[in-house]
Amino acid sequence: MRITASFILLFQLAIMQVAVSQQLVEKTQGTSEFSVTKSFSEIKANADYYEPYQAREFKKPNPVVYHPEFEINPKEVVFMENLQSAPVIKTNREVSPMPDTTFLGLYDSGNSIPPDVNGAPGPDHLMVTLNTEVRIQDRVGNALSTMSLGMFWNDLPGGSTFDPKILYDAHENRWIFVTCSSSEVGSSRLYLGVTESSDPTGVWHLYSFITDPQSITWFDYPSMGFNDKWIAVGGNMFGGDFYSTMWVFDKHAMYDGVASVPYTRFATNQGFTLVPAITFDQTEENMYIVSSANSNQGGNGYISLFKVTGPTASPSFSKVGDIGTPNPWAGSAGNNGDFLPQLGSSQKINSVDHRMENVIFRNGKIWAVHHVFLPASNPQRTAVQWWELSPAGEILQRGRIDDPSNLMSYAFPTIAVNDFEDITIGHGSFSSQQYASAAYSFRFHNDEPNTMRDPYTYKNGLASYYKTFGGGRNRWGDYTATMLDPINGKDFWVLQEYAELPSGGDRWATQWARIRTPFAPQSDFEANEVLIPLGENIRFTDLSEGVPQQWEWNFEGAEPAQSNEQFPSGITYNTEGTFGVSLTSSNDFGTNTLTKPAYITVSATLLPEVAFEADKPLICVGGAVKFTDKSNYMPREWEWSFVPATLTFVNGTDAFSQNPEVVFDEAATYSVSLKATNLNGSSTETYFDMITVGGLSLPYTEYFDGEDFNAGGWSVENPDDDVTWEIVTVGGLEGVSTAASVDFFHYFAIGQRDRLISPSFNLRNYENVNLSFRHAYAARRAQFADSLIVYISDNCGENWTRLFADAENGNGNFATHPLVEGFVPENVWDWCGVEWGADCKTFNLNEWIGKTDVKIAFETYSFYGNPIYITDVELGPTVGIETAGENSQLLVSPNPATELLVIEDAAAQKINKLMIVNTLGQVVYRLENTGLSRITINVKEMPAGIYLVEATVGAQQNLRKLVIN
Repeated sequence: MRITASFILLFQLAIMQVAVSQQLVEKTQGTSEFSVTKSFSEIKANADYYEPYQAREFKKPNPVVYHPEFEINPKEVVFMENLQSAPVIKTNREVSPMPDTTFLGLYDSGNSIPPDVNGAPGPDHLMVTLNTEVRIQDRVGNALSTMSLGMFWNDLPGGSTFDPKILYDAHENRWIFVTCSSSEVGSSRLYLGVTESSDPTGVWHLYSFITDPQSITWFDYPSMGFNDKWIAVGGNMFGGDFYSTMWVFDKHAMYDGVASVPYTRFATNQGFTLVPAITFDQTEENMYIVSSANSNQGGNGYISLFKVTGPTASPSFSKVGDIGTPNPWAGSAGNNGDFLPQLGSSQKINSVDHRMENVIFRNGKIWAVHHVFLPASNPQRTAVQWWELSPAGEILQRGRIDDPSNLMSYAFPTIAVNDFEDITIGHGSFSSQQYASAAYSFRFHNDEPNTMRDPYTYKNGLASYYKTFGGGRNRWGDYTATMLDPINGKDFWVLQEYAELPSGGDRWATQWARIRTPFAPQSDFEANEVLIPLGENIRFTDLSEGVPQQWEWNFEGAEPAQSNEQFPSGITYNTEGTFGVSLTSSNDFGTNTLTKPAYITVSATLLPEVAFEADKPLICVGGAVKFTDKSNYMPREWEWSFVPATLTFVNGTDAFSQNPEVVFDEAATYSVSLKATNLNGSSTETYFDMITVGGLSLPYTEYFDGEDFNAGGWSVENPDDDVTWEIVTVGGLEGVSTAASVDFFHYFAIGQRDRLISPSFNLRNYENVNLSFRHAYAARRAQFADSLIVYISDNCGENWTRLFADAENGNGNFATHPLVEGFVPENVWDWCGVEWGADCKTFNLNEWIGKTDVKIAFETYSFYGNPIYITDVELGPTVGIETAGENSQLLVSPNPATELLVIEDAAAQKINKLMIVNTLGQVVYRLENTGLSRITINVKEMPAGIYLVEATVGAQQNLRKLVIN
């Protein structure tokens, strides 16, 4: 709950009574304010560019504290639990199962309390969405991408983001992401984003919605659910009025990425924090909504049930009724909510209030969860209270995760339910004997009704915690995440907050846990090899779902023929043929057998299929290469050989190692052979000219048209880890569409150097060697200029000699285009050697002839100008981009031309090659080996426009601008 420093009025509403006569629902409809479709790579690039220069926003809790209680009308009570059916707390219960895995979500970045913990699993990724940052991880915890929450939504109008929540729609394979924008009246927005697929690193459709068109209130604390028709988001409206809203969006319109998404907005004073259900039943047309109502009215506690019904485009909102229990609770406690105990400090942790946290609809039933304060008359602890309801409001189950001794408190719960109706509730764990910790409680569907197993603390807190940013509350939560695994629909993921070790102040952090759910096993397995030599042994891996406890393997034709291990190894096949394998896996819930007939094939003639790879194909003399054997069919022995044999094995390897590491001692091209032997015999494979040592031979040309710099053997030195060399698309050159570039325009760090380094070259056995390249650049400011420096090294980059350095002085000495704000080369005269500006650069390298391990480097010095572009890098005996200026002998007339065009050399030399190129770099006329010094062309049919004439006379390339009317 947010989180703005600008809201300084402290208004506490401890009890809010809403009379029955005032209960109203107002319905309005509209469409999204703004939408944009962006790839995640674009969002990330935008974040990487802007984030270093964004002032870090400190997010403080909203000082307005609301603990509303709603007067219950007995006529609206649809179900009242009786004392006899209320759950009894047992003292000795089984502890919830341990997690299968647990790892970090995100650390405290130091600029937000509370973090508003949320996250969700997908089939291939995890997403963590906090007030501070958004992180995408793989399913074993590796961080794939991290950015600030605000930068994720940066393409939408508004800003000042808070209260993010994320869900994964497993039926449609989409991510759904909601966030609030601005806690100020007049600028409050709701952000909503959905993916185009199951991949959160793919395309996102992002939408913004004005939360109050009348600019009286602002929107806070979103609660999100969905069904087959709608995405629903509930929230609380504060400011000049107080009420709750339920937003209903056309889910498939949003999934389709339509530009203007319709919505229906229901405003009501019938409840606080209306929580829509995450609906797993695809045939359920209604959207059910639950909220806390009154913690203790007449000795009873109440929650309220609502629903949205009707057509997708014209839904209706109604109250089903209030649901009561004779086991009341308090709705809040403590000093402004600071109530939860912790080890090592008398400062309490804020517990907020008894609002509903999340709701699930599954198998025709409704599950909901919140924490409550007990005992109702004088709270000493918090407990987690969960509900199972029918759509009519009948209580099917109600339970509490509670410690009546008052030692432990449990708070900020969320619930998930699988198709068996097993339940996991993730929650925080608090005690004077424990630092604030991450925990969960589990329930098997056949456990005793109304009960949960004892909590399992999967991440213990590490220190006491107190952080208020100068406010009056030590905030925690406000919420957490417990989700179903979309891969099998049975396992659970929990993301909880815990107290980390302090670093520059007290810190929170978040931790994932995955809980595998036992159920009747579904057997599956794999072998490490299925086609093997005679007499070989293999191993098997159990892949069964359902957490089996026993395994019975049968291996036809093998020794041993049976095993009870989960992962049997050393299974030997001494007879040729094809054999089946079966696995029977069992647990308390059942037994399942899988047989794979003809799974293993044993051959007495099967020889190794030899294959191998090297980590580097090009190195300098004295460089090391690691070789990796990739041979099939289970070789046991290896023998490597090299031609020439001038090399040294290092790091304990030799010619008979499976994966040797080799230092090459001579400038040469090496061929590599591997002889691999299995139980049946040997095979040999040779890769000729596999490793080049000492440098590439000439001639050499680089257009930077590979997937990245590494593909061409180039490398980048980026000392400040900021804007640097990249491969970009350019125009204006025939057959060339890419260049290496540094974007000075978006490089705010002045005076930084970035170096693009070539692969090594071997300059032996040449009489003449030149280096040339094409460049394009336009200055952005007359008084400032970016620089380009060119270096050469003859010892693999250990030492460098400067070949060239220049910066634009305003006279076209280096720039290829006049002064301009923003520059990308689009036509041929944007490049060097044409019309305005500098010639292309050519350097003689004869001083380095006979050397090996020669490298070239292009270094930039940033001064906040336009991007620089380099392409067509050439090394060779006769390279050089020769250009002709105003003193050229090439004549083009008339110019402008309309019909006949005459091109001739004033000295009557033969024109060897002639091309006319349009502004897109396309050749519209070509003539070679003409033997003529004067050529006449009919240009009447050519479209009017600007062209470039390229004529080669002798060894000189002449360029002329041509206008056709």
